[in-house]
Order: sequence, then structure tokens, then C-alpha cells
Amino acid sequence: MAVRDSRVNKKESFRNPASARCDHCAAGDHRYSRMSVTRCLSVFLMMFVTLSTEQEENEVLKYSDTQHTTDQVEVMLSTSNLNDTTHKPPLPDVDECHQGDPGPCGYHANCTNTPGSYLCSCFRGYLTSAEGCKDVDECELAAVTGLQACGSGAVCTNTPGSFTCSCPVGFVLALDGHNCVDVDECNFEESCRRELGNVCVNTDGSYMCVCQTGFREDRAACVDVDECVEEPPVCVGRGECENTLGSYKCVCKRGYRGNGTHCTDINECLSGDHGCDVNARCGNIIGSYFCQCLQGYSGDGHSCYDVDECAQDNGLCEHDCMNQPGTYNCICSTGYTITADLHNCTDVDECVRSNDTCEQTCTNTAGSFLCLCRRGYQLHIDGRSCVDIDECKLQNGGCSHECTNTPGGHECHCPFPLLLDQQNTTCVNVTSCALRNGGCDHICSLGAEGRIHCSCKAGWELSTDQRTCIDVDECESFNGGCEQVCVNHAGGFNCSCRSGFESRKDDPTKCQPLCEPACLNSGVCVAPNTCDCPAGYPGPGCSAMCSPPCAHGGSCMRWNVCLCRPGWTGEGCHTAVCELPCANGGRCVTPNTCQCPSDYSGPQCLIPLCSPPCVNGGKCVDINTCSCPDGWTGARCQIEPVRCVSVCRNGGVCVGLNRCQCVDGFTGSLCETAVTTPCVPPCQHGGVCGPLNTCVCVTGTSGIRCEKLTCPVVTTVVSMARAVRKGFRESYVDRCGPLGVQLCTKYRINQARVYLQAYRVGYKIQCPDKTTR
Repeated sequence: MAVRDSRVNKKESFRNPASARCDHCAAGDHRYSRMSVTRCLSVFLMMFVTLSTEQEENEVLKYSDTQHTTDQVEVMLSTSNLNDTTHKPPLPDVDECHQGDPGPCGYHANCTNTPGSYLCSCFRGYLTSAEGCKDVDECELAAVTGLQACGSGAVCTNTPGSFTCSCPVGFVLALDGHNCVDVDECNFEESCRRELGNVCVNTDGSYMCVCQTGFREDRAACVDVDECVEEPPVCVGRGECENTLGSYKCVCKRGYRGNGTHCTDINECLSGDHGCDVNARCGNIIGSYFCQCLQGYSGDGHSCYDVDECAQDNGLCEHDCMNQPGTYNCICSTGYTITADLHNCTDVDECVRSNDTCEQTCTNTAGSFLCLCRRGYQLHIDGRSCVDIDECKLQNGGCSHECTNTPGGHECHCPFPLLLDQQNTTCVNVTSCALRNGGCDHICSLGAEGRIHCSCKAGWELSTDQRTCIDVDECESFNGGCEQVCVNHAGGFNCSCRSGFESRKDDPTKCQPLCEPACLNSGVCVAPNTCDCPAGYPGPGCSAMCSPPCAHGGSCMRWNVCLCRPGWTGEGCHTAVCELPCANGGRCVTPNTCQCPSDYSGPQCLIPLCSPPCVNGGKCVDINTCSCPDGWTGARCQIEPVRCVSVCRNGGVCVGLNRCQCVDGFTGSLCETAVTTPCVPPCQHGGVCGPLNTCVCVTGTSGIRCEKLTCPVVTTVVSMARAVRKGFRESYVDRCGPLGVQLCTKYRINQARVYLQAYRVGYKIQCPDKTTR
């Protein structure tokens, strides 16, 4: 590099970066340059070095390019070998940055003027080169360095001085301009139409539409699942299923109330929610009710009117008929009463109905009665009472001596010692006990003087008339010898005891106290229901006292201490014992027996119950909570999964768990069997159409369509016994008749087989058995 002037040399050596070359470096000429450089610099670094005339000789200039290299460049200036040692005045600085367009740095760099030179700095996105500032391909640079200009999944596109990042379909560029963010297409309503049961599910870079719960896919569309026709039924009990879009609901049938799952009958008759007439009976039935007019009314039950039963056949009443609202009454005439059938009348026997109808004798008549009096009485004018007749006023009643009137009669009396004769009217002198026992009540005896003597039996005494015996009241004297109560009776007396006592067996005149219950354990009854008990037995009847009493076979050991049988405990042995305790509110009711609440079962009430029960293999894991097998859903595992292990064939559609819905013409679990119903052409002669358009023929027919008729083997059985007896033999010869019906013809053949005479021909469904005739 030739340097004419030190100032010029310092400036021109680095003025024009476009013309600067590193030729000195390559040729080794830098050794003779007036600049002593430790390393030969490339042009694009040298352009940033600024030399100044004020810099002294041997001064070392240090340059460090932090953007491109970590090497430090030292430039040593030397002027010791210059021929011109005189100092000339400095020339005016030239601003190279404003000379021409685009200037010394080009369009892609900033030009900064410096004293005696200028400085070029490339724009961001450009690098210095021998040709100037060159665009940096950030996308290619990222591929080399591994430092991605754009985020993962983004597409990098180089631009002059920069680059752009773009995203594939389904992604948008983030605010940082480098990374791609997934687009949630489900935020747009038109992505999946909800009215068709679709649910939008966002995916990475896209989305997909799936069917909502309650819908299933059918030919690329979501159709509502009609849970009401699924098996098993989702609504059990008395609930009715109502399908809704994507779901269902259980509602109680008319006449029931509840939540649709548990429905109870409404008793419209009790609630009054019915339209029955006031003269009708409301009858409740399960799920409904009925109205029925009461007897005596007519109508549909909602409107009832009275029926006049007397208007037709007098209500079938024997006497009179009286209509009343809803009924009628048969009325009988006086002296008659209604019978049990309430229609007929029967005569009232007034003589039997009342004791005071007649005073004495009553005679019943049709519809009335007649009073009669006994002998010695006459009927009063009232027609009921009887008046006594005083027979003594009529011829002294026929008595020879004294006449005494009595009700309905009279008595004749004789003065002592006369007695009445056999007719009880005439008085005669008695000299023997043979006539009327001598006039004695009890005992008659004839004295030595020939006179009658009367005496009485024990317990009696003779009255003043010396004939009549009167009772002796033994109780008047010393109470008859009775300890408590003496009861007199004719001819004797009895001893009895007051309440709480009883007669002693060894002495009926004495009484002893009565204890109920009897005194036990050597106790003594000292007063009515009072026992004198030994020590330790203070209870009733000298029993041990336990209150409450020992139950379930327990034994009372001492005061309020029971010895209970196994399985029972507590005071009175009323508490059952369960060795395994009852859980979940269960109650031990008998030994080792728990009474569980309605939501649990099992020996210890540990098994939760589900009502209605889980189906399809579901297990009840908590109260009304079912754990369903894989695929089954619903509160009771009643919703069948739509999953078929084997693919449905011939256009069949999987509609449940391994259930295929076949198109017309196919059947079978996988729709693998083709069917044609009916067979084409149809089966003949009673053939049945089977699978695959084939016919199953009945006996006697054959062929693809059973169009051929077959005949059985013709056999002839002849009775030799009849042949000998009648000189000919008979046999049945079978022939095949029209439409496969056997034609049975009975032939008579002579012994010599000379002629054949058919004498009976007939069609029968079945020929006679071919047995010996």
C-alpha cells in the first residue's frame, strides 16, 4: 500500500470500504507498510477503524468488533520513515456521507462522518461484506445455529432486513410474532350445530364434532336416542317415560303422584279430586277411580237421579209401597210386619210379641188377636183383662160347710176334726190315715185311742192346727253353728263364707282365707290375698319379685335381678343381643337378628339397597347408587352402550351392546343371514318358507318349492281267516290321490282271482292302518 502523505495515508487507507482489499495480507506486503499491524484485518473490519492525524507515532489503536469476532485488532502507526518531516496545516474535513446517493455506505447502512473519514454501520438484519451490507437470512441462520427464529410449528419466511413467521391452518401467530397458538374453533357457533346434538371438541390445529350425551351417531349425523324404547326400560314402577331432546324424563301416570321413579297411587276418593255425584259411591282403583250410583239411583255415577221403585209392580211389595230418595219401603197393614225380604208381610202374633196383650189367654187371629179368660174368670169390657168370679156367692160354691173364694176358683173347708171327701166339697169324719194322709202335712199316725196324730220331719215343727208343718229357722239360734254366714232353707240350713274366704274341707261350718295366687315357697295365707312369706320371697304369692317380669324365659333370682337366657340381656331380659352389631341405624330385635332401615339389608345392615335395583350386572355400592359395568350408564345401569365387538354385516347398524339392527332382508346376531319372506316363488302343498328363500316340505311332497308329490310304498295285507270263512278276502290298496292325499280304495277279490270288483272308493286324509282285518 503506497502512502504519499502521512495524513492522506492514514485516511485513504480506510476511506473506501468498497475498494479496500486485503491484498497486503495475502501477499505479505504488510511487512513493508508504514503501519505495523499485528494481524492483517479483513476489509469489513477495517472499515470501522478511524485514524486521526492527532494520533502519535507508534500509538497502538485497539479495535474490537463485538458483533462479529472476539479478536482484538491492534494498529500501530509509525511515521519514522516518512521523507517529509515538516508539519503542514490540516486540510478541511470532507463529509463523505452526503456525497451522492446512496452514499458511500449504500442503502442498508447508516453513514456516520468522522474527522478525515466516515463510519458505516449496517441496519439490523444486515451484515457487512465486501460488497457492502448484505441481508441476513435469519431462517437459514436458524437452521445452521439451531436457534429458531420462529417457534415450533411456525413457518419462517425471510424478508429484506428481517423475517416473518406464519402459522399453518388451525393456528394463529401469537403477539410475540414468533410462536403459533392453536385456534379454538369451538368458540365459533357455526363449527358444530348444537341443535343436532353435536358437541365441539377442540383439537391441536383443528376440531371435531362428537355427539352429546343422549345422542348417537347415525350416518354422520347425531340423532336423539329415544331412551323410552331402549331395553331395559329406564322408567320402572308406575312411571311413564317421556323422551326429550338428548335425554328423557320419568313422569307418573295419570292417577299417580311422585317423582316419576317412585310413584304412588292417588286416592281420588279421599282427596276429593273426583266428580262423583253426592248420591254415588267413589271407588279408588290403582291409578284411577270409578263412580257408581248408589242403590236406588240411576245414572253414570257423575250424575245420579232417584228411581221410583214403587212405580213398577208396586216395588214387589205385598201390601203398600212408599218411595223415598234413593230407596223405597214396603209397608204392611196393621197387625202385620215386614219379613226378612223386606217385601212380604206376615201376620203379627200379638200373643207372642207382648206378655200384657191379654191378662190370661191370648188367641192370635189374622191381623189381630183375641183375649180369653180361664175357668173362674170372665172377660172385662176392655177386652184384655179378666175378672174373678166369686163362686161362693153361687150356692156356696157347692161346699157342705165353709166356702172360701180364691182367684179363679174357691175352696171348701171343714171344721176340726172333719175332712173334705174325695170331691173336696163335703166334710166327713176321718178315722184313718188312708184318707188324705189323715189331714197331716208330713207324717200321719193313728193313736191307741183311734185318733189321728200328725208329726213333722226334721227341720220342721207342727203348727197350732196340729196338722200343718212349718219350717224351723236354725240360723236364729247361735247362727246355726256357722262361723260366718248361715243360710236357712226349707227343712234345713247351710253355712257359707264371706268374700275372700272359703269353707274348710274338714269342717264346712268353718271358713279360711283365700289367696290368689296361692302362697308359694311355704308361705301361709293369713288373710284374703295376703301371704305370710318366708325371707327372700316378698313377691305376690311369696314369689321372687322382679319388675318388670323376666321375659323370654328369664328366671327371677332375687329382687329385680333376672337370669336371662342366651341371646337376651337387660332388666327383665327384654333386650336382644346381636354378637355382630347392627350398622347404619339397624336395630337388634331378636338374638343375632337386625331390623334394618329401608335403605340397607343384610345380617348387619351393611348392604346398601338401590330402589329400583341395578340392572345389567350393575352393583349397588351405596344407597341408590349403582356401579355399572364397562359401557353401561344411567342411574340403574339401564342405558346400553352402543358397542359391537364384531362388525355388523350387510349394512347392519350397531345399536347396543353387541346388538345389530339389520336392514330388511337380513337377520342373525351380526345380520349375516339373508332372509326372504315370503319365499319367491311361494312354497306349495303346505311347505313352510325357511331361511335363504328355501322351502321346508311336508311329508309326501318334495322339490325346491314342494311342487312334487310322492307316494308311499303300496302294500296289501289280506286276512286269510276271512278268506277261508267268506270265500274272498278284502284288502286296502293305497294309491296316491290328488294334491298328495292318499286315495283309499277297498277291493273285493275272489278266491280264484278271476275278477276284481271295486265296491267302495273314498278320499281320506289318512288311510286306515295296514293291519290284519
